[in-house]
Amino acid sequence: MERIILDVDSAGDDILAVLFAAANPNVKLEAVTTCTGAAGPIEQVTNVVLNTLSLAGRDDIPVYAGAWRPIVGHSKAAMEAPVHFEKTLTARFGDRLKKFNPPAPEPKRKATPGHAVDFIIDTVISNPGEITLVTTGPLTNAAMAFLQEPRLAAALKRLIVLGGTFTTPGNITPVTEYNIWADPEASRIVLNAEVDKILVPLDICEDNRVATSMLTRDDIADMQAKAEDNPVLDMIAEVFPIYIDIWREFFGLVGFPLDDVITVALAFDPELASLTEPLFVDVLIDGSVSRGQTVAYRGFQILPGGGPKTTRIGTDLEGRRFLEMFKATIARYDRAAE
Repeated sequence: MERIILDVDSAGDDILAVLFAAANPNVKLEAVTTCTGAAGPIEQVTNVVLNTLSLAGRDDIPVYAGAWRPIVGHSKAAMEAPVHFEKTLTARFGDRLKKFNPPAPEPKRKATPGHAVDFIIDTVISNPGEITLVTTGPLTNAAMAFLQEPRLAAALKRLIVLGGTFTTPGNITPVTEYNIWADPEASRIVLNAEVDKILVPLDICEDNRVATSMLTRDDIADMQAKAEDNPVLDMIAEVFPIYIDIWREFFGLVGFPLDDVITVALAFDPELASLTEPLFVDVLIDGSVSRGQTVAYRGFQILPGGGPKTTRIGTDLEGRRFLEMFKATIARYDRAAE
């Protein structure tokens, strides 16, 4: 069983990743930590996680609030654009957008006292070689942890990072993916760290080459047909059709990509993905279009450069096997089967 800390920004598929991790028999979810990202302020992000775990019947899992802003980031207007992305879609989707990243109601419980970064450091250092850190949002918390505790890299078992793109067009600029773009300085710190890493780029999530891994309306209907009393599935059927439609019509994908769930799955089943050999991956921090671009050092170059070759990049995915795994895990919430 893989012991993981899941660090999220609660933007859509983060919710599904929390549900997947909380119910999967291959995972011991030590805690969920939160950072400001595509879902908005840290209070919104944290409340979404608390409400999600309550729905899952897992109020035993601690939730720690973390970074409320990036280390550097971008202009205020640029940082807010992904949070308010749905405003550009109003003419097409109208009132249906009320189900897209709605304000979280007041949760039944509060976040656990203490900062996410302190929890990450304390837990990893106290359990050397046992904890996998899985990040599905901006890398601010992880970077702050590496900066504060030099022993962290050696004590981590592994780091699984959702972020970057290499062959698939970016979702912020043509060459940048949101999580890396949101805090390029933090991303550079994390990807430069000397710890075993798997990087999950858009190439194996938000590309129709891996269409079999994406959630469709047919998948939801199939899951519902096999369920009798599954409150988690009821929520998915209520909330996620608008996500499916947006990613199909705006991004040109056949369904809603489950990037964050894939990242969790690779923590305990890395053979789901084809991976490169360990490489050095850096992040550009200059420019406008290129700020936040991930660069993998491959081949032979004349100019000096490079760093620790500790990052394996996902290049392909067993989409069908992954999606069946996701469906089977969500089916575990069926109370009629208890």
